[in-house]
Amino acid sequence: MKRSIPLSVLLAAGAFAACTSSVKSDGTISTVEQNGNTLTLCDFSKVKDTLDIPLSEWVEDCQVVRFEDADTALFKFWWPAITDNYIGIRQQGGAFKLFDHQGKFLCDIGTVGQGPGEYSGSLYSEAIDEKNRCIYLAPFFGSTKILKYNMDGTFASDIDLGEQLNKPKLGLHPDGGLSVVHLCFEGRSEMMAAHIAKDGTVTKYMPAAGQAVNPRDKNGNFVGFNNEIWSYANVEGLKFMSMPIDTLYNYNAGANRLEARFALSNPPVGDDVFLIYDELPGKFLATVWGTGTIAVDTKKQNSHYVKLVNDFFGGLPAPMNFTNGWFFAMYEPMVLMERIEKRLADASCSEKDKEVLNKLLASLDEDDNNVMFIGKLKQ
Repeated sequence: MKRSIPLSVLLAAGAFAACTSSVKSDGTISTVEQNGNTLTLCDFSKVKDTLDIPLSEWVEDCQVVRFEDADTALFKFWWPAITDNYIGIRQQGGAFKLFDHQGKFLCDIGTVGQGPGEYSGSLYSEAIDEKNRCIYLAPFFGSTKILKYNMDGTFASDIDLGEQLNKPKLGLHPDGGLSVVHLCFEGRSEMMAAHIAKDGTVTKYMPAAGQAVNPRDKNGNFVGFNNEIWSYANVEGLKFMSMPIDTLYNYNAGANRLEARFALSNPPVGDDVFLIYDELPGKFLATVWGTGTIAVDTKKQNSHYVKLVNDFFGGLPAPMNFTNGWFFAMYEPMVLMERIEKRLADASCSEKDKEVLNKLLASLDEDDNNVMFIGKLKQ
């Protein structure tokens, strides 16, 4: 096979000693099959054009969530968790806050502190289990535990995995099981991932050669936390990408193994190159920081740089923000007002768009709590 496959892919997949491959339609996509898993590769060097994509092509609908203004409801936004009925807000150094889709504040989930059931510092991920009426929170680092809470915010229990978790990411399974992956540091960590079954049984995944992260620089200084790990839970299973590895993986909890899902071939190189991969229903996203986001459509078999346009709300530019199978865009009211005014001044803004935007603008107050657009991804 004459292609440049990322080193981390070869390490994870055993160099694909027994595999089949195929090159697809527009010449940018190829796939490699092994043991029932499909690795999709997109040739970065061949992706040239940029498309404006109406948000309605990717999401079922879009609504405005206006978070209530009570003092207890105010927050400094970091990242949301969105389910069919709830919106959880992760803050930096603050309590995790739970709202409904109308923006009504329901409760704080746990508290910041040093006591039982409390978390010190920031959280790094969360999972809202509507079916089983509980919420899981994972502290940023320094803890061996994943914390479990009731939907009223009270502490229920914890899951002790027996070693320090470094920037852990959680994945909730339909059966109520929970998976976790974290930055596994060479010489300091044993476990890379784990699955906690509904009955509490824990299965740990120990990294293969080359999968753990070297936490030290060339001078021997510990810089492990300069690395990041991303997992957005937009499709079933725990999909994740961690620095400095250049591949999106699936943690197959049933088989207790890592499976390479997506990577760029012929990727950009350089110390300033920063890549983030994600999987959505029917497509992969590759964000090349400073360049743009490539959408690799596995159904249409094509790849383009893409920009989202919120056609539900007057053609406002939309960020590439997706989590838990939902699109979102969070704004402080003043920032959103400025974005609307800029769009209204654009010559391409139609009379219909102006009507929608002026109505939205008139409903905003700069002193209100944050405003959020959300829309469920099409399957």
